[in-house]
Order: sequence, then C-alpha cells, then structure tokens
Amino acid sequence: MAVASSNKQSSGLPYFGINDHGEKPSQWISSKYLVILFGFFLLLAFVTIVIENDLPYPTRERDISKDDADTFSEESARKYLEEILGNQPRVSGTVYHFVKTRDLKELVDSIARFAKLPVHTDWQYVDGDYWLASVSPHVNVYQNLSNIIAVLEGESGFNRDGTTGTSILVNCHYDSVPFAMGASDNGVFCAIMAETLSKLSRRKNKLKHNIIFLFNGAEENVLLGSHGFLSHPWAKGVISVINLDSAGMNGKPNVFQVTDPRVLEIYRKTSRRPTAQGMGEFLFSTGIIPSDTDFRIWRDFGNITGIDIAFIKWGNVYHTRNDKPELIKDGVIQNAGDMLLNLVREAADCQELNVTEPVSTAVYFDYLGLFLLTYSKTVALVLDVLVGLLGLLTVGYFLWLFGLRWSSMGELLWSATSRVVCAAAGLAAVALCTAFMIAATKQMRYLSEHWIVVPFYWVPYLVASVAASHAFEAWRSRKTSLSRSIRTSQAMSATRLLISLVLLVLCCFPSLSNVRYLITTPLLVMSVASVVTMSAVRYGRIKALQHLLLEILLNAPATMIAFSLASRFNSLLIPIMGRSAAEYPDAIIAAANAAVVILAACTVSGIELLFSRRRLWTILGGVSLVSFIIMLIPFSPYRDENTIQRHYWFHTQITSFDLNSIATESVSGVFITKLDVYNVQSALSAIKNSDLYLKDSQIVGQDGQVTEKDTQVIGKNNQVTEKDSLHLHIKDSDLKIIDEDCDKLLYCDMPMFRPRKNSLFVKMGPPAQFTHSLKLIKRTCVEDVCSLSFQMDGPAHNAITIWPRQNVNITSWSFNSPLKETLTFQGRPVYTIIHSTGTYTEFFEPLIFTLNLIVSNQTSVLLDISHHAHKIHHPDDFIDEYRQLLEVMPEYFNIATFLSFKSNYVF
Repeated sequence: MAVASSNKQSSGLPYFGINDHGEKPSQWISSKYLVILFGFFLLLAFVTIVIENDLPYPTRERDISKDDADTFSEESARKYLEEILGNQPRVSGTVYHFVKTRDLKELVDSIARFAKLPVHTDWQYVDGDYWLASVSPHVNVYQNLSNIIAVLEGESGFNRDGTTGTSILVNCHYDSVPFAMGASDNGVFCAIMAETLSKLSRRKNKLKHNIIFLFNGAEENVLLGSHGFLSHPWAKGVISVINLDSAGMNGKPNVFQVTDPRVLEIYRKTSRRPTAQGMGEFLFSTGIIPSDTDFRIWRDFGNITGIDIAFIKWGNVYHTRNDKPELIKDGVIQNAGDMLLNLVREAADCQELNVTEPVSTAVYFDYLGLFLLTYSKTVALVLDVLVGLLGLLTVGYFLWLFGLRWSSMGELLWSATSRVVCAAAGLAAVALCTAFMIAATKQMRYLSEHWIVVPFYWVPYLVASVAASHAFEAWRSRKTSLSRSIRTSQAMSATRLLISLVLLVLCCFPSLSNVRYLITTPLLVMSVASVVTMSAVRYGRIKALQHLLLEILLNAPATMIAFSLASRFNSLLIPIMGRSAAEYPDAIIAAANAAVVILAACTVSGIELLFSRRRLWTILGGVSLVSFIIMLIPFSPYRDENTIQRHYWFHTQITSFDLNSIATESVSGVFITKLDVYNVQSALSAIKNSDLYLKDSQIVGQDGQVTEKDTQVIGKNNQVTEKDSLHLHIKDSDLKIIDEDCDKLLYCDMPMFRPRKNSLFVKMGPPAQFTHSLKLIKRTCVEDVCSLSFQMDGPAHNAITIWPRQNVNITSWSFNSPLKETLTFQGRPVYTIIHSTGTYTEFFEPLIFTLNLIVSNQTSVLLDISHHAHKIHHPDDFIDEYRQLLEVMPEYFNIATFLSFKSNYVF
C-alpha cells in the first residue's frame, strides 16, 4: 500500500488510499458510470410509481352469486354511475339536478325493494344557514335543499321518536360544478356507495350499527347538503363518518384527514392496499391545498369524527369538462369499492365506536401502498426523538470505527459543512434555472407531463450538488489521506448528523407531528443501513463498486419513500397551479421539488465521492446540456387533450342605484376572472386574433355596423374578412384589465365576492334578463336604533354584500348564524351572504331578512348593499353576441360561464 505524503494528516482515521492519482482502480469508480447511476434511480422511481399504482382486476357481476354480500363488483358500480350521472352537469338548483335527484331516489328505493335487510329511504328538503369560516368566510343561506338518504338498519335500529340508534355515516355528493359531468367529483363514490349498499343489504344478519348512506345534493355549492342533513332526525345517532370526495381521478383514494384514530385503525386492518398520508392533513389545514370538503361540516357543526378520503391523481380533469366516466381506468372503481365495502362493514360492526371520544388525530402514512403505519402524537414524539438519537449514535459509531479523536470530529464537521454547501449549490442552481425559464420561456409546461420536473429542477440540483461535493472534497483531500470509501462513509455520517439535529429541533413543535415522519422514516432506514455499510468498509475492506451497490440497495427503501412523496406531491400540487392565479407558479413547483429532491438526495448523500474526478466535469456538463435543451423546448402546458385551461366567465350587467332606486350608472360585458398565470392573456389574444376584433382605426356606426369604408377587418392570420354578417364588435376601448379598481371598489365592483386582480372585462351587451331584485319592505327607527327588513327575489344562486356606512353598526340580524364580518374594506366591515335554492322549482321563494342597526349620527344613507344574481348553468339562455364570443375561443379553453346581474343599492 502506498504511503501518504508527509504534509498530509490522517486526522486520526486510518488511511487506505492516498489521492485521486495514487489510488488503485478498485478504490474508485469511473465518472462515466454516473450516467448509469442516474438511470438506475430513474428506474427505481418508475418501479415505485408502478407499485403504488397497482390496481386489481374489475370483478364482473356474473362472477358473484346473488347472495354474496362481501364481494364488490366494478361492473355493477359502473351501471350505477351511468344512472347517477345522466348526460348533463347536475348543478344544484337546475332542472336537470332535480331530475337526477328523483332518479337517485328511485335507484335507492329499487335497492331497498330487493334487500334482505330493512333499508329505509328519504328525500330530504331542508332550509338553513350557517357561518362558514373558510379562507373567504361568509354566511351560507340555503332554501329547499335536497338530500337522498338510505339507512341500512342495524341492531341499533330506530328510536320511538324516529331518530336512529348508533349509526355510521357514509357521505358522497351527486351534484356537480357547472359545465362538468362530475364523474370523479363525486359521481364515482356515489356509485360505489350504491353498490356497497346493494351488497350489504344482501346480508342475512344485521350489523351492530345502522349505516346511513347520504347522497348529498349540494356540496359544490359551498358544503350545503351536509349541513342540511344535520337537521334530519336520522343524523342524531351518527357516531362516526366516512367522508368521500375527489380532487382528481384515477389512482387510489387517499385518506388525508382524520379526527377519530379508531376509524383509521379499521381502515388499516381492512384495506388491502392502504393509501394515507398525514402530510395531506397539514397541507389542507394550512390552506396550501385551496379546497374544502364536507368533513369540515361534520367536524365543526355535527361534532362527528371519522376519516376523509379522496382521489387526488389526475387533478387536471378536476372541475372540467374532462371529468367524464370514460376516462376512469379499469380497476379504479374496484379498488375503491373493495376498500369502502370492507371499511364500512367492519366499522358498522365495531362496538368500540359506541363510546364517543373527543376529536383527535394521529400520525399516519403508508409505504408505497403496501402497508399503513399509524400511531398517536405522543408515540410519534417518542419515536421521532429515539430515531433522532439513533441517527446521532450511528455518527458516534462511525467515529468509534475509524478513530475517536478531536481531529476526527473536526474532519466530520468539515464533511457536514460540505453537505450544507452541496445543498446550497443545488438550491442556487434550481433558483437560477427557474428564474431563467420564467424570464425566457413559458411557465407551467409540466402541467400536461409531470416528468418534466426532473430535467427542470431535479437535474440542476443534482448536478450542482455533485459538482460542489467534488470541488469541496478536492480541497479537503489535500489535507487528509483517506480512502474514498471512508470519505463516503464520513459524508453519509455527516448527512445523518444534520438530519438528526433537524429532526430533534422539529420535535419541539407539536403542530408538525404529522410532518416529521417524512424525516423520521428515511432516517431510520439510513441509520440501520449505515451500521452494515460502515462495518463492511472498516472490516471487509470492500471495493468501491461493492460499497456503492451496498449503499444503494440498503438505502433503496428510504429513497423510494422520497420518490413516492415526489410523485404524490406533484400529482396534487401541479394541477393546483392550473387554478391558483399565482404570478409565478414555476417558483412554487420549483420550491416543492427542491424540498423533495433534497430528501431523496440525502438518502444516498456521499456516494458521489466513490466516483473519480477524471472526466467528471465532462459528464456533468453533458447532463446539464441535455437538461438545458429540454428547458428551452416550448412545450405547451395544454398539449395533452385532458389538460385544458380553466376559465370562469361572468356575462354580467352591473348597475348602481340611488336612494330612490333610480339607476345612476350601468355597464355590461363579460368578466373573465384570472385563474392561472395565462388564462386572461390567452382570452385577450383569442379576442384580438378573432374576426370580432376591430382596431381603433376602424369605425363602428350608430347602428352597430362597420361603416362603409371600414367593412374589411384584419382577422386571424392577418386575412382580410368581411364583417357585415357579425353582430358583435370588440375594440381596444372595450377591453379593460381590472386592477386599480380593486383598491377603490368593494370586490372590484365585479359579480364575484372573491374577484382577483388582473382579470379582464370585455364590454358588450347585457345578458338576457331574468328576475332579480332587492327591496326594502320595512324600515323603523327609534332614536338611534333602526330595523330594516328586505326581500330578495332572484334565481337559484345569489350573493348579498352588506357594507355599513361610517357610524353605523349592525347589532343583529334575522339569520341563525352569528353576526360576523367577512372582511374590512376602507375601514368599514363587510358582511357577505351566499344564498342558494338547492332544488329547482318553477317559482323560487324570496329571501326575507332583517338587519338591526345602531346609528351614531343620523344620516340619509345607512347601508351599501349589493345583490349578485347568478344563473350558473343555463347555456340555452346565452344571447347571440355572447355565443359568438365563446365560439372564437380555442378548443383547449374550459369555460365555466355564468349569467349575472349585480345591483348596487343604497338604503
């Protein structure tokens, strides 16, 4: 063995090699094999995704006996899905929603007729109101809302007053958003519930608890159906809930909220391939996921605990026209159905659920969908601390193996510094590449193909961190003469040191209990693996290739955890960018992927030192070049037919009235709200490239026709077209970006109570008229106390914003919900009320409400009140001009369009 030169220190560690040039070939690996290593990890990521996405074969109804109560059939569930969906969106308050509500009642009645156990059904109509403390808090008021309910009677049965005994509630919603079929959100779970009810009704013996199947008719309209059900007598006996919803399509449904660990434990025992991540609960509660489910209502208003389950993959189809049944893959319904049938059956037979326990959660996560781990937060704290200490012990083991001296510890700290430098270099590379792509290319190109995040963010991080690692090691190797394997073990020990310290610090924050497992689990695998690899290096004198294989294989379970997390996180977060209105969505996705790639890289951080630096820069440069070329390719975010650009359009007329109810100002047009970074600009470009667009130099006469000398208009592709046949003409002066108005006018004076800046308003004629009014029907004032009563008439969907003037305070109102302000604007509180008629009738009942005020200084005007009247899904009522505008939009637009009248009153 060659001897190190005298000017180098051994740092208390035995040295088996000398330097890059003097080492034996067996002590290092050629840098060209880094490409093969990267390919291996890509293959490992692919295998991880394949394992997670494994689905069972669909079961056919003919393969199940008529008396079989334990086997779920996807074939049968798909038939139920077809019945529930029909051929149109089921928007609450519309005629078709009423038709499908009636059909759904007939469906559950049919199941009840052929059941062996008693099945009770009901069509609930209900009125109510409540305060929804969401991201945009407001009062929800509903009238004539429909729910379809079926109860599979258990041993607990019914009480004499008509209420139920102990019951398990299973909830889905059959309504949909406008202009979307809602196959996955949430027709598929309703179909699965119908099949579950059908199968369980074949049982010979009753389960201990009743099972209530709630087909809720108004979830999309801000969680109304679930709140309405709470007033039903059958809701009184509910002891636990299994809430079912969707933010995507396909894959396996995920448990992501838990308020009763006992139900989660039943899920763990009964699910063949459990999928649950406590991190989802953290993302949901912090608002990172901008959505909500009925689970909030069960928790906050019903004091009902349980679990929340939803599909999250294929989020690009969520709330779009592509949410259709033919895109649901074979096996998806079978897997979800097997899960629900087993879960509901066992929960309904669980005696422990009789005992009411306070709301609590647990730490829970699955490993590649193979098994589920769940434990309490107290146990989580103990485990996290123990794993953190174990990580530190393995660092001590490294020092003990290779020489426990001050110089050894000093060199370990230098190695820890190199790990921090590597991470910093990787993050800097990601930041630079992201900034370059935002400035020079198009954002959200990963929307259609999620794999693009790898060359965009993962490769820059890995290349930069490997380069920094070798540069740092080249400097330190001049001062020590350690073999590559020892330097690798040292670097990996330094990584565990840093991770262990981070974990122990996070243990000081109880709110992060549902997140720490993301560090604890990989660290546990890494710590156990390190004992084997360090011992092999010290006593086995293994070669570099053997060491590499050992590190990769033993740490593969930890690396696969990171890959699994990356796949799920991107499946969830990337589609959200398509509806977030963020100015820089690429920065958000880059930050998320940087966090995940750090976790993945940490599982094998240090193995890069086993590779020679000869031609290293050529290899890294080549990989970087390929990545950079991919960054420059102008992929369209919407190139996949199932990935479309979301649009919310309001064809509206906005009118302001004085104290005598005389109109003082009115404007009409189309309000195009900003939903992603490009949708407003895309709509603007489509308008300007269409035959509807007139340049300012062109003249439109009083009759609305282009004057004789300007009958030729530059249209698409710079072709001259005749415009005489067109009724709609749009000029530059008709196009306005809504920005500064939002600082001056409440809700930008637009027909939304959550408008976004940088939206677009296109002036044109008003929509077809429909009934809408807000009238003061009674006013009484005694000294400084006034009472005002109003009557609102309108369509099925309305909003009311109440904005008291200075020195006017609202003390109470006639709604049951508490008097709370939505926000404060210009120093004055704003109260927002969202009103819905949940079930269509020929004549909608008016809403009558009273406000009680204290007026400090008598004034002629007490309140500013706006009435937003919306027809949500009425394409037959579009006027010709509006149809012309819609027809010139690109195919990849998904336009959910509303007809709206906004009336601003003073009282």
